[in-house]
Amino acid sequence: MFKMINPVRDYAWGSTTAFSELFGWAASATPQAEIWMGAHPSDPSCLELGAESSRTMPAAQAAEADRAAGTIQAPDATRPREAPRACGEVISLPDYLREAEELPDGFSFLLKVLAADRPLSIQSHPTADRARRGFAAEEAAGIAADAPHRSYKDPNAKPELIVALTEFSALCGFRPYPQASKVLTSLRAALALTGGSAQQTRLPGVLDRLQGFVEAQDYRAALEHLLGSGRTEVEAAAQELHELLQFSTGSAEHPAADLGDSLDPGTREMLLQVSAAFPADPGIFVTLLLNQVRLQPGESIYLPAGNLHAYLHGVGVELMGNSDNVLRGGLTSKHLDVEELLRVTDWEVLPVPHCPVRRSGSAPSRARYQAPFPEFQLESLEFPGETVLEGAGCAIVLCTAGELTLGAPSEPEIPVQDPAVTGSAGTSRMLTLRPGESAFLPDPTGHRLSALAHAQAFVAHTTSVSPDQEHPRP
Repeated sequence: MFKMINPVRDYAWGSTTAFSELFGWAASATPQAEIWMGAHPSDPSCLELGAESSRTMPAAQAAEADRAAGTIQAPDATRPREAPRACGEVISLPDYLREAEELPDGFSFLLKVLAADRPLSIQSHPTADRARRGFAAEEAAGIAADAPHRSYKDPNAKPELIVALTEFSALCGFRPYPQASKVLTSLRAALALTGGSAQQTRLPGVLDRLQGFVEAQDYRAALEHLLGSGRTEVEAAAQELHELLQFSTGSAEHPAADLGDSLDPGTREMLLQVSAAFPADPGIFVTLLLNQVRLQPGESIYLPAGNLHAYLHGVGVELMGNSDNVLRGGLTSKHLDVEELLRVTDWEVLPVPHCPVRRSGSAPSRARYQAPFPEFQLESLEFPGETVLEGAGCAIVLCTAGELTLGAPSEPEIPVQDPAVTGSAGTSRMLTLRPGESAFLPDPTGHRLSALAHAQAFVAHTTSVSPDQEHPRP
């Protein structure tokens, strides 16, 4: 087993306080959005070889420390940090997997901690077959891997499972047509209620046109219009909707209009949040067509290929296929490949895909998240207590609260209070994990995980999967 050094991705939608509050890190001057744990080539984790415990450091903070020490010329906040000198030798996880002949080729998942302080883009992900074909086509076209208009960074599918660590809000899957129609009717009523119709020259027409698509039960045509053929008009209408929502919040000059009889509180709150972040973005109208979800800590949803979704706010542990393929549908300044989005999205009305959970044990208690994805498995454990890990293939153990001790199978006991003890061949016989830290296990079988006081861990496992296997819809 190996302590991991994980990159922290800095995106504008991230939080400057979430990781500090949850994991005890120093507050960040820039938004920290995701901790990546895995072997994805764009930002792989590193493994400490024979090193004592050391806290994961955000990439920007690590780069700043290294630059101050004169070891690098400039920071690169999107790459894994160079391992501190005190940690000894390191190896990237992809290199380790290539050199470890006893392990299967590849790594089927990417584990993240995601912190959203503002909405992420609306997005959908391709099937395994479409990912392979899309990646091959962009490679053949000579599109650079980091080109802004590149859609396929790799040939893999990206099924997702997210478990809330804090209250977490999201949008996922197309809602029943009657619900979408009711929301659009409510917005039309809000226009009349505020007397805004005279000032809104584009918004009424866009709402009426969108209502027509909904009545025809054609979400595909709705998105093609919103993001494609009608985009200029829709952007102007989005700005007008933003102004209407600002007017509805009230001011000294313009007292707030009571929208309680027109917009339900959840929809109004969501629209205020989205329009504040993206005031003229056509994606604000896409949000009206999607199911709204609010998760409490420990609750989860899973997202198969084609499920159009957006995370709005909160912190969660996310497990996904080892992929960074994203087709965006609004709420972003990044490139929209509308044609490809229309190709990969599932246009059927879908229920909210709440993930079934099987709970067992008491010391520690165990929750297995039963998403229908053969690439990976995820479970959470609540301590105090001790448990023996199981599972075929590789695993990552992530500590999200308290202090955990991870012991190799040959250790007769786990003295939780002792420091890490280094074993042979670069591995460690025992590791201490604190919040935000993780360990990689080439084979989790027989490893023991324990804590004397309250602690929480997530364990992600690889599984065997055919590259042609697709995922069932919820």
